[in-house]
Amino acid sequence: MLHEYYNNSNEDGRLRNGKVNKVEYITTLHFLMKHLPIKCSVLDCCAGTGVYAIPLAEAGYKVTAGDLIQKHVDIIKAIDSKGLLEGVFQGDVLDMSRFADSSFDAVLCLGALYHLQTEREREKAVTECLRVLKKGGIFVFSYINRNACFINHFKKAPSQVEQTLRLLDDDSGKVVFYAMDFGEADKLMNKFDTEKIVEVGTDGLKYVLYEEINTLDDEQFASYMKYQLATCAQPSIIGHSMHGLWIGRKQ
Repeated sequence: MLHEYYNNSNEDGRLRNGKVNKVEYITTLHFLMKHLPIKCSVLDCCAGTGVYAIPLAEAGYKVTAGDLIQKHVDIIKAIDSKGLLEGVFQGDVLDMSRFADSSFDAVLCLGALYHLQTEREREKAVTECLRVLKKGGIFVFSYINRNACFINHFKKAPSQVEQTLRLLDDDSGKVVFYAMDFGEADKLMNKFDTEKIVEVGTDGLKYVLYEEINTLDDEQFASYMKYQLATCAQPSIIGHSMHGLWIGRKQ
């Protein structure tokens, strides 16, 4: 089901087509550049189409990129025509045995937790990421916010509110996405020896102000992004953001 979903979707376009879709991308890249040590070794273990891996490599980071979906891996290889990446692989975040312990200065898990339906799977993914991360290294993961999912579905089909609630409560494993409650990211990471640096809502109010953001000209959008970057770590903004970003350090 997951392979079918991504084989029929445009993940790169989701992040870069239109001003409103750039909010998450710009915010995420801003905080990656801010918190990753300069030119460090980075594992982007669910890299999608390389939307963050390639810019980081262009900025001088030593990036190894992988993804579960072969289509995405093929796209990364095609885009990396200059050979900036240290390596590209197809693989599962739940099993990164190809890498030795403490191999990287930073590990990015930007997407896998969207799809891991059980607490055990999510803990295993984090365990693997921290295993290959050096002590003192930076761990970054993204997640989907349950409240923002409700807002998004409700705005599209308010008359189907009961179906939306059932979808959000579905733990059968038959849905593609898993959405976290506010505070659940901290609850997950409190099980590991890590220190939180920052948590932000990378979409901000995008799904509340979707149409309005798309009407902005370039100057107005730049002003909006100043607001987004200044407020995205506020709990009220995180709670409205479809995607959250958690950044911490391995102790």
